[in-house]
Amino acid sequence: MLENWLELQKFRKQVNTELERSLSQMVPAVTVNEFYVLHFLEQNAGHDLRVSDLSQKLDLSLSATSRMLVRFEQTCNVITRNQGQEDKRSVRINLTAEGENVLSEAKQRIDAVLSKYEEKLVNFGGIKND
Repeated sequence: MLENWLELQKFRKQVNTELERSLSQMVPAVTVNEFYVLHFLEQNAGHDLRVSDLSQKLDLSLSATSRMLVRFEQTCNVITRNQGQEDKRSVRINLTAEGENVLSEAKQRIDAVLSKYEEKLVNFGGIKND
């Protein structure tokens, strides 16, 4: 069982490294975690997403998530951050049109990398390309 777990971890690292390499060639370059931010925002389209909720989805600290969002907002213009409607202390984030374009390109790159590993992904976790 341990050997299977170690093999899975090695495979995950290999795929993640290739994903990072592919996404780093984009303009603006994004990391895998930044891709996840864009993905979660798209999934939440039409609804505000709180920074604390996003932090939990990413399994990152609130401060690390906030730093990532500052970069996204100030240098990439892919998100907007606004004060929450109900709770003025909360910050809500949404994708911009530019963010949707960046996400679209990132998805194509992610799919290209993952398609090379489709058989192994299915064997590891029953992940299928729908």
